[in-house]
Amino acid sequence: MSGTLLLHSLLVAVGATLLAMGFGLLAALAVWGLPPVWQKLAAIVPLTNALLPPFLLANAWLGWMASWRAMQSPEFLEWTNLPLTAAALGGLLWPIPSLVVFQALDRIPAVQLEMESSLIGWSLIRWLVWPAVRPVCQSVAPLLLVLALANFTIPTLFQVRVFTEAFWVRFNTRLDPWDALSVAWPLMVLPLLLLILPQHRCFRFSRSVRAAHAPLVRRRLGGWFGCAAAPVSGWLAVVLFGPLASLLLARRTWTELPGAASAGQSAWLQSLSTSLIPASTVVLLSSLIVGLQRQPRGPRLAWLLFLTPGVFLGVLAIELFNRPALFAFYQSSAIQWLMLTLRYWPLGWAVVAAFSDPMGGVHSDAARLAGAGPWGRWQVSRLPLVWRPAMAVWLIIVCLCLWDVESVVLVQPPGGETLALRIFNLLHYGHANQVNALAIVLLATALGIGTVLLLAVAGLAPRRPQSIGVPLRSAVALPFLIAGIGFFASGCRPPDGVEASQLKSTVFSAVQVIGSRGTAPGQFNKPRSLVCDRQDNLYVVDMTGRVQKFSSSGEWMLQWQMPETDLGKPKGMGLDPDGNVLVVEPHYQRINHFNTNGQLVAQWGRKGTAPSEFILPRAIAVTSLGEYLVSEYTVVDRIQRFTVTLPHPDSSVALPQGRPSTVIPYHFQGFWGEPGLNPGQFNRAEGLGIDSHDLLYVADSCNHRIQVFRSDGQFVRTYGHAGRGPGEFSYPYDIKVDELGRQYVCEFGNSRISILDANDHLIETIGGHAAGAAPGEFANPWSITLNSAGDLYVADSQNHRVQKFLRKRGRSLASANVGSLLTSIPSAGFAPGAP
Repeated sequence: MSGTLLLHSLLVAVGATLLAMGFGLLAALAVWGLPPVWQKLAAIVPLTNALLPPFLLANAWLGWMASWRAMQSPEFLEWTNLPLTAAALGGLLWPIPSLVVFQALDRIPAVQLEMESSLIGWSLIRWLVWPAVRPVCQSVAPLLLVLALANFTIPTLFQVRVFTEAFWVRFNTRLDPWDALSVAWPLMVLPLLLLILPQHRCFRFSRSVRAAHAPLVRRRLGGWFGCAAAPVSGWLAVVLFGPLASLLLARRTWTELPGAASAGQSAWLQSLSTSLIPASTVVLLSSLIVGLQRQPRGPRLAWLLFLTPGVFLGVLAIELFNRPALFAFYQSSAIQWLMLTLRYWPLGWAVVAAFSDPMGGVHSDAARLAGAGPWGRWQVSRLPLVWRPAMAVWLIIVCLCLWDVESVVLVQPPGGETLALRIFNLLHYGHANQVNALAIVLLATALGIGTVLLLAVAGLAPRRPQSIGVPLRSAVALPFLIAGIGFFASGCRPPDGVEASQLKSTVFSAVQVIGSRGTAPGQFNKPRSLVCDRQDNLYVVDMTGRVQKFSSSGEWMLQWQMPETDLGKPKGMGLDPDGNVLVVEPHYQRINHFNTNGQLVAQWGRKGTAPSEFILPRAIAVTSLGEYLVSEYTVVDRIQRFTVTLPHPDSSVALPQGRPSTVIPYHFQGFWGEPGLNPGQFNRAEGLGIDSHDLLYVADSCNHRIQVFRSDGQFVRTYGHAGRGPGEFSYPYDIKVDELGRQYVCEFGNSRISILDANDHLIETIGGHAAGAAPGEFANPWSITLNSAGDLYVADSQNHRVQKFLRKRGRSLASANVGSLLTSIPSAGFAPGAP
């Protein structure tokens, strides 16, 4: 653990705690002076803030500062991101102290204010308010510190090196849990200390005294009431109302909503199952545990599951379940259900226990004396008290699971991408409008579930509290009925068997699997880009920052590490006219030329939005004339064209220290494209493909289409739209064209490869019925490439492997009877280094 990492983590966590505590205190003080009706309405604000997805705030702030951030140096952004991250975390955590402090203030009786007539303004705050709230503040502040340290989403999106982000990067790079834990071990120790040390009871759910009257409070506070309300209003505008306005009022949010919703159907169904099933399981487990206790008490050490970062639990799950005997479980949605159930179980248990028996077991003892068994005692003495809180906490956990990223990001099985994970991947590279559109879908889902629950509970609840019968039991069973709907809606299927491993194709004869998850030679961690050289050797780059070379038969040959990976990993590969391997580094805004032995031959590019400068270059293609075409996205969505003068093969390239600028001459020839939805405009331009006539095919990912241009930028045509049917796409990430004009489209969202003819007519699809792990199936493929024989390689990202599809020999497209009955083709398993 480095000193810089410790300093950054403390600055962010302490800053977030101070901001959350400060604005939470001010908000509680302002609400304390409101009339009772307005107090209830005002309580909706922090509850709404607490239940909104955390990425809404990050998306709004990143969108507001996108142009400014694009032009700043990494060194400057590293320090400016620290206060931004602290402020964002404070914006997520302030509802906790505001609600807790208001409960403490609300217990101050009016008679105390009436008797102490000299307590006005600052004297009131010093001698009455602060003594009343100090105990709860002393308990809440350490909790906020732990929650801020454990947050994964916000620091990762702002690219701030704190414990959770360093743990994530280290594990993704090396896949060694103990090595990753060595840089983030305080995240395990601090929650344990928080739970061991004695704490003041912050929440009390009943009032023993009459609360103070609002007019009396306002008179005694004097000018301090306005001093509290003014900064709170500004704070809410920045952390709540501003992001909501950006979400709801942006025109492109609603323009992109139909396509995003259509392309995200499978992810939406997965979100349903991974929210309804864990929430229902939590309520069931909590009710059973509390029902067996004579004097119900909430969890203590079990809170470690909630307070430690979700990525820690993900790594633990990998170590426990990534084994041959448990592979069927590990490769199914059940692993996500388990992770979310464990993470939110302490929350459900604590709420059910808090409401189950306020009389200290008296109700349960009376039922026991009446001869009731355990089930009868629970039904008579506990159920009437807990069913409403249980329904409320069920809905809260559903919302938390809907936008949970960190608990499932490392254990995402094939087909396990949720809308929250899709948003996280998109948000990491900008695209505020696409994120807003998917967030609308998530919020509408949560609102719909909540509405159905409220209507059903209102209809099923008994008219008299003492009436315990079928209606009340039906209300308690309602979440489990909804969870059953989520289970079947998720498209759950048994583990892949023999049938799932069969390949049907008119183009390919067999499939070979190269690699598995790991960091050893021949293994991958989310391969993202690949290319074949002139000898048909394969080069693959993955999340470890390595470039690995394989022979044409799939045998591992060599590897080299990219020199810098702190800002991000490479994404995008190609081949230059001299046969060198091109590797694009989006976060370093540069293009690298490596010879086939892994030696750096040339490097060029610099950061900026002006012509000849790069902002997150994504892919590169080279025309027959030797011109380089580079796609970019985020602040700019465009294609730039260059000519490059490579050094003589005998010369060496001296790389400067730190972030290099232009190392070799490259000459800007022009660009085209801008952000938008119309032909010629782009919305996250991803992969590029060149055909034999130098036509450029662009995978316009977030527009769910392919656009075709001449190499000089002249628009030719476009086709495709969002969906799963023929001619429809879901986030196409790459495209390649063979010598016959056949187009191979890699669809990240649909987990399939679509093959089209030269006239854009669909020939067939490989995969796509459902994401899977059998040969011929995919889970979020990122990139594709073709070798000289027409064989297709696919970077099967979420399966941590590369698949090679062997082209049928001696049969052209013209002679292929596309409409004939497809025959099953045996798949050939392949392991690196196998004879």
